[in-house]
Amino acid sequence: MNSIPYPENTTKKSVPSQLAKAAILLVISLGLLWFTIDFPIFRLFEPHTCPGGRCQGSTGWRLWVSYSNDLILPFAFYFFICLGGNWLKTWQGRALLAFGIPSLLEIGQALYHQFPTGRYLGSFDLLDIVMYAMGVGLAVVVEQKVFAKILKFW
Repeated sequence: MNSIPYPENTTKKSVPSQLAKAAILLVISLGLLWFTIDFPIFRLFEPHTCPGGRCQGSTGWRLWVSYSNDLILPFAFYFFICLGGNWLKTWQGRALLAFGIPSLLEIGQALYHQFPTGRYLGSFDLLDIVMYAMGVGLAVVVEQKVFAKILKFW
């Protein structure tokens, strides 16, 4: 029998701090998801009348529909992935997953013309992938630089 006393594992976090972290991650990820889906911010950019019945949409509306969701959703997805901190421990792995899945879906949009589906699945836009990278990069910065410094239990 070994009689050498080993120190306790001090890297384990307390249950209240784990619950607080999980609550923060859920509020961020699900709140941003709700915001992008249910909050009609594009109405702020839309004109109230369409002359001649041909509304093309304002520049703000086009930017919101085209690129802001591509920035916000990978940001929220990164924080949702952070909930699985036990199986994906490094920020690099979480960032790769949060960037890889939307990027593969975007590349799939470029290839869907090869297979007849009978419905519109979107169109490939290289700037979408750039926005995915920016969203994930911003999420990593917020997690590593902001939350890690402000919140002691992070």
